[in-house]
Amino acid sequence: MNSPRSHAELVTLRKLAQDLATRRKERLSSVHLLAAIAAKGGPGGELLRERRLDDEAILKACRSVDDEGADPIGRAMGAARDVAKRAAAKEPTALHLLLSLLSDRGSGAHRALLQSGVDLARLRTAALQIALGVVAARRTPLRMRPEGEGEAARPGRRVDGPTPGMNSLMGPNGVIGTGSAHGTTGAHGTVTGTTGAPGDALGHARPPTRRGAPRTTPEPRPTAKLGPAAERPVAVPLFPPPGWRPDAAPSSRSSATPSAPPPSPFATPGAFAPPVTPAAPTAAFTAPPTALAMPPAPAATPHAAPLTPEEARLADATRSLSRQSAGRPAPLPKAMAARFALDRARFPVLSTLGKNLTLAAALGEIEQVIGREREIEQVLDIVAKRHANSPCLVGPAGVGKTSVARGVAHRLLEIAEPTEPPQVLVEVVVSELLAGTGARGALAERMASMRAELREAAGRVILFVDEVHELLGGGLDEAMAEIKLALARGEICLLGATSPEEYRKTVEADQALARRFSVVEVEEPSEEDAFLLLRSVAEGLGAHHRLTFSDEAIATAVSWSMRYLPGRALPDKALSILDLAGARTRRRATPRVGSAIEVGPPEVAEVVAEIADMPVERLLETDRDRMLGLERLLADRVVGHDAALGRIARVLRRNAAGIRGRRPIGSFLLLGPTGVGKTETAKAIAETLFHSPDAMTRLDLSEYAEAHAVARLVGAPPGYIGHEAGGQLTEAVRRRPYQVVLLDEIEKAHRDVLEAFLQVLDEGRMTDGRGRRVDFTNAVIVMTSNLGAAEASALRTERPVGFGRPSGGPAPERLGEAMITAAKAALPPELYNRIDEVLCFGALARDEVAEIARRLLQGLGRQLEERGVELSVEPAAVEALLDAGGFDAAYGARPMRRTIARLIEAPLADLILRGELDDGTTALIDVDDEGQVIVDALRESAVATG
Repeated sequence: MNSPRSHAELVTLRKLAQDLATRRKERLSSVHLLAAIAAKGGPGGELLRERRLDDEAILKACRSVDDEGADPIGRAMGAARDVAKRAAAKEPTALHLLLSLLSDRGSGAHRALLQSGVDLARLRTAALQIALGVVAARRTPLRMRPEGEGEAARPGRRVDGPTPGMNSLMGPNGVIGTGSAHGTTGAHGTVTGTTGAPGDALGHARPPTRRGAPRTTPEPRPTAKLGPAAERPVAVPLFPPPGWRPDAAPSSRSSATPSAPPPSPFATPGAFAPPVTPAAPTAAFTAPPTALAMPPAPAATPHAAPLTPEEARLADATRSLSRQSAGRPAPLPKAMAARFALDRARFPVLSTLGKNLTLAAALGEIEQVIGREREIEQVLDIVAKRHANSPCLVGPAGVGKTSVARGVAHRLLEIAEPTEPPQVLVEVVVSELLAGTGARGALAERMASMRAELREAAGRVILFVDEVHELLGGGLDEAMAEIKLALARGEICLLGATSPEEYRKTVEADQALARRFSVVEVEEPSEEDAFLLLRSVAEGLGAHHRLTFSDEAIATAVSWSMRYLPGRALPDKALSILDLAGARTRRRATPRVGSAIEVGPPEVAEVVAEIADMPVERLLETDRDRMLGLERLLADRVVGHDAALGRIARVLRRNAAGIRGRRPIGSFLLLGPTGVGKTETAKAIAETLFHSPDAMTRLDLSEYAEAHAVARLVGAPPGYIGHEAGGQLTEAVRRRPYQVVLLDEIEKAHRDVLEAFLQVLDEGRMTDGRGRRVDFTNAVIVMTSNLGAAEASALRTERPVGFGRPSGGPAPERLGEAMITAAKAALPPELYNRIDEVLCFGALARDEVAEIARRLLQGLGRQLEERGVELSVEPAAVEALLDAGGFDAAYGARPMRRTIARLIEAPLADLILRGELDDGTTALIDVDDEGQVIVDALRESAVATG
């Protein structure tokens, strides 16, 4: 049982964390514990301060700590005691508490470290090695020495650049080794020893960079058990250089040469040899950079006590976490990487048709993977099973299934044992497998040869097939039979990747085949993981385009792709946005010597707006003034109905401010008689929000009066003709999510058709006939109806009785109530209750129809301007148009359109065809002595004298 003193340091840290939380008026969380570790000092605090993380920086880094779960402080304290117990420590310290916080991904402390850009793997490795006693804890924090100081670099001290005496500390590629207490220098200038954290050799020779992403597949690290050393430990290679032979070793080496491991069936004989331990530093080979990242193993002496199983497990964890870095790793020497190569003589088919991903990872040809540790570990666990050891990666396109397979290749490289043949991952492309197999039986023969090679490998070769449904389906009966037989006998280990739809169609349909696979779900990464992933690959992407990507541009690409491109998956859609923005920025950039080109949010906004087919001003929020003046913009197109336009503008402004859920931008039911501007209002919304009146899908629901018409909206069900074509509504919204959906004459649709819109109005989604979910959250739903128009007309024409309302007609409130009552009676209540605004459009007055006539004539004048003809309209002509049948209260503005076409457009067409109206002439619309509208052509001279 632990004594109270054994928890004294944890109690002190908790009190300090409580003081920090009280001072900042915050609830106590794991972030305050992490800040207390940095403030208290000691080994854990020094590790944090080396990464420029003091208590204030930690507290500022975390944005929210509301979802840490139950009792995060007690959970962290208990985990710290468990870590101390496993490490055989006498009492838990701040270092054990730091390790517990680093292991809890759900804690606020873990998120704070992620947001600060710290490489968590290296920090965890350094803390583990100090806790295990592999390296000694520093007493003072390291600092960067100015280049001008003449003092020689001391062991464990970081140096910015080469200084006098520093050549003895520089290893290959300029990497600084860790020195012993006496600064022992090995051969070729490689310094070894036990002072300093393990990450200093590679990761802390320069200030921490925000490009390092924490969740990274560990870089390959071949390991070897070193034999007895002489006086001091030295850096030795994990594999000897090419051409080295045991019989060529000098006599000064130790006579106790380790026995050679069993030959590997994958590498060419003589490609590699067992490692040896030199007896003197001068005989040591130069350690490659990959080997330098591992701390030197303690010298094995005859009196050294063997590691306990728990210590061995912790040491193995230290090795697996010793070096994680984003991007493409440093390649291994070819002699070391040759171990993972396939022998062409023994594996001719796999060597010819397949690509060895593990060998490519060893040579640094493929990048590491970030944020897929869970999926990679699941694949490795399934591969290690005795039965049904074939995993299948199932996920939507663009989610990163192929990247998971590459991460598996890196992990196989990292866990490879030096004394056993390694496992390798070989990718086979289906098209290359089928090439040249036109003759009957050729494919079966090739598959049989591959199966024989995989059987000979005895589980050491994992076959990766992307789009595995193309191999298992598509009428390839020969390949299907061979694969099913091999899987049933356990002769091959197959890693497949496919989409959920194809998996259900190809694999799940065959129960005998489905039981041979174990599904690994590859889900879309979170916004935070996608940002870290893109930030890690942005450097390589920028190098391709010869520019840089700002963190704001990366965050913007992730956020906007999630919001405005719902039909695709992360990280593919955000990466394609950055790639296109980089290409466009590079093309438009003006070459300047010494000037750096950077891609920012404006460049990303232009690409997103182009893909989503929406105004770029909406993305950059440069249209706030326009959104505040929506009433005026809508009134420029719609005459009258100011109250209804004001209510529409308020709903649209609410969405522009980001105050909305998963529902559409707005849903409106416009009631009123014909010709009052309901459809014109929908066009005005499309032009105002999406800068084009054509950003609208119009459906006449009078064509959907039958129950089976639902199939036209969402697509035919499976098995029916037209199933692959999709629905008229769903396909239109899928192609253009930002638009107005106009449902005209809604009262004439069948009830089943109306009920199909319930989920659209409530959840902003609709499922089509192919099972795909269509997003309506970026659309505006406008429904029009003439319901209640007859009742409202009857109210307008009824004779007043007694001292009622004057002959001007009934009150607008009564007309609106009549329309709403009729709509409630005709529409399903569950549909009516989901509509944002129900708006009543009254009949147009005479002066409003006159204004509509003027706007129609202005539009006609713009058409004539293209011909060089000017249109002149006398005010009396508008009144004459009203009297000539242009105004009818029962039919709205449509009679005026017909009157203008009959009395003005037709005479203008005659004048144009006769040649009387050409460039430089004026078309005059006036009234004669009898009050009839006349159209005449005037020359410039007549206009000047008149």
